[in-house]
Amino acid sequence: MNRRHFTFWFSFGLFTLAERLQVYGLDELAAALLRDDKSPASPLPTHWRLADNGVWRWYERETFVDGKWKLSGITTPIRMETGEVAPAQQGYLDEARVPAEVRRRKPTLKAEDALAAANNAAKTAQSHKPNGSPATATTAATAPSPSLDFDDHHPSEKRRARHGRPPSKWLRSLHAHELRIWLKTIDVPEADVVGMTYWEHLTRDHSFDPAHIEGLEIDEQAKLHAAAHYGY
Repeated sequence: MNRRHFTFWFSFGLFTLAERLQVYGLDELAAALLRDDKSPASPLPTHWRLADNGVWRWYERETFVDGKWKLSGITTPIRMETGEVAPAQQGYLDEARVPAEVRRRKPTLKAEDALAAANNAAKTAQSHKPNGSPATATTAATAPSPSLDFDDHHPSEKRRARHGRPPSKWLRSLHAHELRIWLKTIDVPEADVVGMTYWEHLTRDHSFDPAHIEGLEIDEQAKLHAAAHYGY
């Protein structure tokens, strides 16, 4: 093939390729050839849950990284009694990012219950200190910092002593697809159920929301039951 034939066929090939890619300039053609057609990486599994300390409530976002659920941010805390928003701090997540079904959930502890308990505690403490100053009520609990680490999803001796009745709020907040991911990361001793199914026992005695464990296989329910007894 001589130079003239090579130039002709090379130009013809570029023209055909440009027609297929619908680009009509050398710069556009180069950009089209270099374009990455691969789909973007799948986002990491994410879990949202409502949390509170009896005075403030907020939402926690957790991301599954390196085989563990890790806290990756919290929304701006709101005082449950008054709706007061905590002082602005850099790092809080926008509550608009919280899924609607999570935002509809109620706080785990009502503010009025927390206030009543705090007042009773203060009165009790005061009755034992006739000459002292009034005790400080827990209603002064501060809002959590956006950098505060809530990633403490480890077995508790206290929960283990009461046989996981109930297990942690965090464990009970997970849904089936999140539980499947997490259950693969733990190794716990078996815990049998007598006279009923795992489903009945988990929902009746361990306070799991039936909607949260809907779809779990029997072996997954068994391991979840074992995790509850182990103190998670």
